[in-house]
Amino acid sequence: MTALLSIRRETAAAALFSVAGVIGTLISTHAWSARVPTALFYAVLVVNTYFSIRFFSLPPPRRRDQTVINGVLFALYVILAFSIGSIPVFSLVSTLLFAAAALKYALLLGVMDRREILTRKIAIDGLGLLLCAAAFAGSYLGYPLASAWLQALLFGLANIYLLVVRPMYA
Repeated sequence: MTALLSIRRETAAAALFSVAGVIGTLISTHAWSARVPTALFYAVLVVNTYFSIRFFSLPPPRRRDQTVINGVLFALYVILAFSIGSIPVFSLVSTLLFAAAALKYALLLGVMDRREILTRKIAIDGLGLLLCAAAFAGSYLGYPLASAWLQALLFGLANIYLLVVRPMYA
């Protein structure tokens, strides 16, 4: 029964975030040249999130701090979806999302027995935070498209590594 609930949770999250991403992409008033790299990043993020929720949701900790941080993450995912195409906003929100994710797993260190895995996840989220912060800086230094494409491509390559080469969620 717990496995069934877990499957529903990750599938529901991925479906909801995917719908938000499609809507955000379609209603964006920004040029397609800006929508494509941000939508690509968002799509890879949703795939990674599916596996992350599936891996870390057994057993789901029932603590107020986790409920709050999950609510913040949910809100940031939706905001991120609706900022597709706005490169400075998208890179700022993605930076905040990775900061919140790192905090989420740091708070789990005292609750879950998977210390090595949690430490690796925190480090990975920290690298995601740095990548997004660099994209945010690049967008304000006058290189928004280059920053968005670099953010999307590096994140895509990192996820191939984390999902296929040296799986994080195995």
